Amino acid sequence: MRRLRNAGLAIGLLATLACSTANERVNGPVMEKKSKAAKESPARGEAAVLLPLVFNEVWGYLMKGEERELSGAEPLTDIGYFSVPITSKGVLGTPPAPPALPGVLRARSRVHLVITELSNPALTHFCLNPELSYRKRLVDDIVRASIRYDGVQVDFESVPADDAKNFLGFLGEIRKSLPTGKILSVALPPRRKPVADAYDYAAISALVDRVIIMAYDQHWRTSRPGPVGSVVWLREIIEFAERNVPRHKLVVGLPLYGRAWQDKTLARALRGHHIDNLVSDKGVTPAYTPESGCHFRYSEQVTVNVYYDDINSTRKKLELCRDSGIGSTAFWRIGQGSTELWSIISAVPIRPSGNSPITGEVKP
Repeated sequence: MRRLRNAGLAIGLLATLACSTANERVNGPVMEKKSKAAKESPARGEAAVLLPLVFNEVWGYLMKGEERELSGAEPLTDIGYFSVPITSKGVLGTPPAPPALPGVLRARSRVHLVITELSNPALTHFCLNPELSYRKRLVDDIVRASIRYDGVQVDFESVPADDAKNFLGFLGEIRKSLPTGKILSVALPPRRKPVADAYDYAAISALVDRVIIMAYDQHWRTSRPGPVGSVVWLREIIEFAERNVPRHKLVVGLPLYGRAWQDKTLARALRGHHIDNLVSDKGVTPAYTPESGCHFRYSEQVTVNVYYDDINSTRKKLELCRDSGIGSTAFWRIGQGSTELWSIISAVPIRPSGNSPITGEVKP
C-alpha cells in the first residue's frame, strides 16, 4: 500500500507541475528577451499552445487592384499601397486614391503610397541629378501625392553606385518638403556587410522615419535553386542592419511567396544540326503547313525545385526578429501567404493622432 501511496503522490506532483507549466505558457509574457522567453516546446503528449508574437508595427504591402485580399481582421498597423512608378519622362505616375480599408483596419492602419523605380538605372540617374529639372519636379509630385496618405515610401531598386550622394540629397529634399506629420520610409535591399553601392544604411536612416529591409530574394528567378530567405541568412541581415539603423526605425521585411526552378530551359533558339539531332533522338516525324512551316512535338521530363515558407518557418523568422529586439516587421505581400499567418502575430493597437511618426525607442 505504501508503494501505491507513493506512486499516487508522484503522479499528483507531476500533474501539478504539468498544469503549472501549461498556465505559464498561456498566461506568461508574450514578448521578452531571450533569457526570459516563454517555453514553447510541449512535453510529450501535451498540446502546443503558441501565443501570437507581438510587434509594435506590422506592415503589409497591398498591390493596387488586390484590395479584396484584405479581410479587415489582419493585425496591420501600416499598409504600403503598391505602387506609383516613375514614368519614362521622369515624372510621377498618376497617384491612386487610398484604398478603402475593411473592418478595424480603417481606424488602426496608416496607409503609405509606395513610389517605385525598379529596373531602369539610366532613368533613376537623370531623376536624381540636382542639376536637372527632373528632380525638383519629382519631389514636388511626391509631396502633392502625399496629401491623401499617412506617408510615402521610396522604393528605388536601381540607383547607380555613383549616384549615392544624389540619392541622399533627393531623400533630404522630400523630408524637408513633406507636410508635418507625414511619414517618410525607404525600402532597401538586404545587406550582410558593407557594399560600395548607393544604399548606405546609416546615412539613409538619418533622413527618414522608417527603413524597411527587404529580406527576401536570397535566391531569385535566374539564380540557382535555393530558399527565398533562410533563417541563417536573415540572422546575418538583422545583425548588419542593427549596427547601422536605429532600432526604432528598423522594419524587417519577410516574404510570403515561394519560387520554383526547373532543371531544363526548353524555350531556346536551335541551330540546324540541333534540330536534326532532336528529330533523330526523339524519333519524331516533322510536319509542314503553309501557316506554321516545319514543326514537330515531343515530350520532355522536367524536374522542378520549389522553395517556400510555411506558417512554421515564418514563425521561426518572426521569433528571430523578436529575440533580436526588432519591434517592427513587414510582409511582401498581402494575399500571397496563408491567412493563418495573422493568428501567430499581433500588433500594438495604436494609431498616433495627426498621423505623426512614432519616434521613441522600441521596447520589445
